[in-house]
Amino acid sequence: MNKDSHTPNAGGLGMLAIGVGGADAVDAMSSIPWELKAPKIIGVKLTGQLRGWASPKDVILRLAGLLTVQGGTGHIVEYFGPGVQTLSCTGMATICNMGAEIGATTSVFPYTPSMREYLRATSRAGVAAEADRIAPHLLTADPEAKYEKVIEINLSDLEPHISNELRPLFSLP
Repeated sequence: MNKDSHTPNAGGLGMLAIGVGGADAVDAMSSIPWELKAPKIIGVKLTGQLRGWASPKDVILRLAGLLTVQGGTGHIVEYFGPGVQTLSCTGMATICNMGAEIGATTSVFPYTPSMREYLRATSRAGVAAEADRIAPHLLTADPEAKYEKVIEINLSDLEPHISNELRPLFSLP
């Protein structure tokens, strides 16, 4: 359902955000009810940690390879597991942003120390303090969550995605 590339970024800060497109917004502004079918949830358990040239983008590309471009349609993708703690806040935002590439309604990560550091570094220490206060009760992965399916990705095993479209801009003699 994501109709823009900015809304799903919020999942990189632990927020569940669902964007609407222009036609949906016009309907809402015209007092026509906006309807959203209740999404199912895909759990993505991350283990290990990225190594070498692997990046957060390789995480979502691996997931896209497993689910295809339509496999996330009608789903929220919730990331959890010990590997989450090894990712940067901006890396998680990249993963969430690209969730639209698999058709996901939205994507979300639990609150992590890297989110705290990002908020502090961007002059939002008050927001970080409040998130720290409520995190243990509201911003963590639920160990009893029920998912439609769970996909495990070992970050340590990820290979960097290298496109064969990469060519040098010029050649040395």
